[in-house]
Amino acid sequence: MRRPLSTLLKHALSGLSADYGESPREATAAVVQAMLDAIPILGAWLVPVRDPAGAIPDFEVLAASSEARDLRGRTGKDFVGLRLLEAYPGVAGSPLWDAYLRVIQTGTPEEIDPYVHWEEGVGVHLPATYRVRIAPLHGGLLASWAPRDKEGRVSARLSQTERLGHLGWGHWSLVTGDVEWSDRLYAIHRRDPAEGPFPLEHYRQIAHPDDVPIVERALTTLARGGGPYDFEIRIRAGGEYRHIRAMAEAGRDVTGRPIEIHAVVQDVTDWRRTADELAEVTQRLEEESQLTARLQSIILPMQDAVPGLQIGVRYFPAETAPLGGDWYQAIHLDHEEALLAVGDVAGHGLAAASAMAKLRHAITGLAFADHDPAQILAALNRLLRRMRPDVMATSVVAHYRTSDRTLRWTHAGHPPMLLMRGNEVHRLLHPGILLGVFEDVTYSCAEIRLEPDDLLLMFTDGLIERPGRDLFEGLDALSAAIAGTVPKVPPQDRVAAVMEALSPSNTSDDTCILVARILPDCREVPDA
Repeated sequence: MRRPLSTLLKHALSGLSADYGESPREATAAVVQAMLDAIPILGAWLVPVRDPAGAIPDFEVLAASSEARDLRGRTGKDFVGLRLLEAYPGVAGSPLWDAYLRVIQTGTPEEIDPYVHWEEGVGVHLPATYRVRIAPLHGGLLASWAPRDKEGRVSARLSQTERLGHLGWGHWSLVTGDVEWSDRLYAIHRRDPAEGPFPLEHYRQIAHPDDVPIVERALTTLARGGGPYDFEIRIRAGGEYRHIRAMAEAGRDVTGRPIEIHAVVQDVTDWRRTADELAEVTQRLEEESQLTARLQSIILPMQDAVPGLQIGVRYFPAETAPLGGDWYQAIHLDHEEALLAVGDVAGHGLAAASAMAKLRHAITGLAFADHDPAQILAALNRLLRRMRPDVMATSVVAHYRTSDRTLRWTHAGHPPMLLMRGNEVHRLLHPGILLGVFEDVTYSCAEIRLEPDDLLLMFTDGLIERPGRDLFEGLDALSAAIAGTVPKVPPQDRVAAVMEALSPSNTSDDTCILVARILPDCREVPDA
C-alpha cells in the first residue's frame, strides 16, 4: 500500500540521534532535504516561529524540494530561510494560514482544494490556484502543493462567480429521474447537501401560494420541450420566503422528445428587497412632493387684484429642497391702500415653511390694524423671538397709497427694492436689523413719490446670489437685465416681460419675485 510522504519522512527521522555534530534541528532539516531532493514534488518543510508568549506569528522554511517554485521565480534552495508571511504577505488571514495553525495544534493533516493565491508585485498580475496538502512533521509542517490545471482553474472561477452572483445550476433527467445540483443551489434553497436535490415537482410545495400558477406554467412549458423559460417566484427556504429567478430550458433527443431540463437559478432576495425599499422611498418622496405643492399653494396663493397696481408674483422652489422659507404678500387694504412685502426665513423644510407662514399671516393682521411698515417689522421681530427663537429672517415691507402714489417702506436685513423709472434702475434701500436676532428692535421708514408706469421689483436673495459673487455684483447684473428688458415692451406688458426675463441665479435656494407697475389711472383694470 502506498504510504504518504509525511509517513515516510517520520519513519526516516524516527532513528535520528544527535550524533551528527549538528543541532537536532539542523540534522532534521538535512534528512528532510535529502528526502525532498529524491522525490519529484513541490514541497517544503516549515517550522513555527514562536514569540515569547508561545504564539506563532510566522513559519520558517528549513527545507524545500528541488522541484519547488513560486510565482516570483524562486526555486528549490531559494526557499530555505524564507519566512512565510514575509515572503507571501497575502497568506496572512487566508484559509491556508488557518490550516497551518490547525495542523500544528491538532496534528491532523489537511488538504485545501482549491486554494487561490493572490500576489502583488512586478510581473505578478493573476491569481494562482493550487491543491495544497499539509501534514505535521517533527514539530513542523510538510507542505506540498500542485498547481491546478486549466480545468480546475475554470472550476474555481465558476465557483467564485456562482458565489458572487448568488447563482446555482441544476440538471433534471426526464428519462431516469436523476437530479444533479451545484453546491450553490443547495445554499440558495437552504438545503443540506446530505438530503440530496429534489425533483422539479417539489417546487409546487415550497412556492408561495400566489406563485404556484407561475410554477405550473413553467413545468408545463418545459415538459413540452419549450424554453428558454424565464420566471421569478418566492420559495420557502430556511424558514422564510426567498425570491429566486430561474432560466430553464429543455434538452431534446434526436427525435425532438424532451429528455432533460437544465436551469440556472439566482437568489434575488436582497435585490428584490432593495427594489421594494426604493419603491417605498420613491412613493414617500412623491407624497412629500405633493404635500409640498399643496402647502406652497396654501401659504403662497395666487395673487388677488390690487387697485392702482398691476401685480405679478412668482415663486421658484429650490431644486434640492422644494419647501423653503421665502414668501411674498400683496394685500388690498381699505381706502385704496396696499401692503407689499417679501421675506426670507433661513433654512428649508417644514420648519422654515411653518415660520414663514406665521410671519406672512401676521403681516396681514398687522396691516389691517393700520400699522406702518416700521411697526410691522418690529412686531414680526418680537413674534419670531417668542415663537421661534432658533430662526432668523429678512424682509422688506412697503405701504402704497393710491391717492397720491406715495410709497413708505423699510428693510430688515433684506436686499433693496429696485425701481425702474424711464430707462434707469434705482435702488430703494433703507436698511434695518435682521428679524429674530435681538429682543427689542426699532425700525424707521423711508418714503418716495412714485410716477405712472414706474416699476417696482421686490425679491429674495436667491435671485441675485451666486457662489463666488457678492450681492452687489448680483444687484448690478439684475439691474442690467431689467434695463435691457423694460424699454423694449409697452407699459402694459412690462410686468409680464420682467417676470419672464428673471430666473434664480442660485437654484439651491428658493426665490420669490414680486413686480408691481404703477397704473396711470387707478381705475385701470390690472391684467397681471
